[in-house]
Amino acid sequence: MHISRRFLIFLLPIAIPIVLYNVSPNLLFIGGAYLVLLFMVGIIDYVTNPIFEKVEISREMNSKFSLGVENVVRLKIVNRSRHQLRVSLKDDFPDELLHEKVTYDCRVAPMDDEIVSYHLTPLRRGIYQFGDIHVRCLGVLGFVVRQRRVPAETEIKVYPNLQAVRQYELLVKRGMLHRIGLKNSRLFGEGTEMERLREYSPDDDFRRIDWNATARHRKPIVREFETERSQDIVIMLDTGRLMASPILLESSEIPDAESRSQKAMLKLDYAINTTLMAAHVSTLKGDKVGLIAFADTVHQYLAPKPGKKQFLTMLETIYALPVHPVEPDYESAFTYLASKQRKRALIILFTDILDKDSAEGIAAYVAQFSKHHLVVCVTLTDSGIVELAEQRSSNSKSVYQKAIAERLLQEKHATLEVLRRQGVITIDVPAHQLTMAVVNKYLELKAKSKI
Repeated sequence: MHISRRFLIFLLPIAIPIVLYNVSPNLLFIGGAYLVLLFMVGIIDYVTNPIFEKVEISREMNSKFSLGVENVVRLKIVNRSRHQLRVSLKDDFPDELLHEKVTYDCRVAPMDDEIVSYHLTPLRRGIYQFGDIHVRCLGVLGFVVRQRRVPAETEIKVYPNLQAVRQYELLVKRGMLHRIGLKNSRLFGEGTEMERLREYSPDDDFRRIDWNATARHRKPIVREFETERSQDIVIMLDTGRLMASPILLESSEIPDAESRSQKAMLKLDYAINTTLMAAHVSTLKGDKVGLIAFADTVHQYLAPKPGKKQFLTMLETIYALPVHPVEPDYESAFTYLASKQRKRALIILFTDILDKDSAEGIAAYVAQFSKHHLVVCVTLTDSGIVELAEQRSSNSKSVYQKAIAERLLQEKHATLEVLRRQGVITIDVPAHQLTMAVVNKYLELKAKSKI
C-alpha cells in the first residue's frame, strides 16, 4: 500500500494545532481527532479499492517476435466496478529487448475496458521470458494506492523478421510491391513459354525477333517468354567470426539516442532476416530453396526443395543459428556444396571480407564453382565507417579516424573488385537496404534467365 499525494495534502492541516499548541492546547485534541478520521478514511479507501475483486488485467501479444523490428504488446484492463479507475501498469518484460518506457498510466471508465500498447524490439534471436504484470490502482477517494501483481509469466521466441514476410504477402495480393522497394514480380525473360510480343529494344537479343509480327507492324517486334520455374536457389550463410560484428540500427528504428549508441544487431542477424525473405519469395516463384550454414566446417545443410514446408523447415533451422568465433573455411563449404549440388543453381553467399588476400582466397574457390553455378556474394556496408570517412576533420583524433575509415573502405572496394573480375556478382549495401537489394537481384537474374 502507498499513500497518494492527495492524502499528503490533507495531512498538512495537522501542522496547525501543533504550531498553535501554546496558544490553545485544546487544538491538539482536535488535530488528533482529525488525524484519526483521516486514517479511517484511508482505510476505507484501501478496503473499497476494486483492484483485486473487480479489475482484470491480461497481456496480448504474438507468441513469436520478429527480429530487429517493433513488436506490439497490449495490456488489457477490464473495469467491472462502478467507479472510474486510475491505474499505473508496469510489465515485467525481458531487459534485453529495446523498449519505449517502463510504466504506463491510464483511466478506465466504469464497466468498461482499456488497452495500453507498447513496442519491444529484439536485437538477438532466441527464447525470452516475460514475468508478471504489476498494477497500481488509486482508490475511489484518491487517498491510497493499492498494488497488485498479476501472474502472467510466459515465453516468447524471437525469430527472423516474420513481419516482413507478412507484409510482402499482403502487398503481393494488392499489387503494391513498389511500396517496399521491390520491382514488379511479373517476370519475363528467355524461358520456353511465350508470354507476349513487344517492341524491340537495343538490349534485346536479335534472335528473339518475331519476323512475322515485325512485317505486320513494320517495326522490330520481339517475343518475350515467361521465365522457367523450379530452379534451384542455395543460400550460403557464413557464421564465422566477422559475422558477429554489430551494426547499429537506423535512427528511425531505435527509440532514443542513448539506445542508438548502445544497441545493435549482428551482421549475421541481418543476413538471416534477408535469407528468410529471399527464401519466401523464391518459394512463391516456384523455385527450390536450400541452405548451407558454415564456419570452420559445415554446421547445417538443407537440400533445395520447393513449397511452404521447406520454408518453415528453413525458419526453424536458422532460428537459433549461432555465431562461431572462428575463421570461415570457404574451401570446405564449397567442396561440401559441390558434392551435394549437381544441378545448376543460384548461390547467394552472405559473408564479410576484410582484406584483399581473403577476397582472393574466396575468388579461387568461387571461380571454379561459378563454371556450373551463378554466384552472388553479399556483404554489408558499415554505416558507422562511412560516416567517419565522410566527417569533417576538426582535430587530430577525427583526422586519424577519417584516414582509417577511408583506408578500410578502399580495401573493401578492392576486395569486391577482385571477386567481380572472377565473374562473381557482388552486393554491398547498408544493412537497412540489404533485404530489398538481394530480393531485387534475385528477381532480376530470374527475369533474365541467368540462373
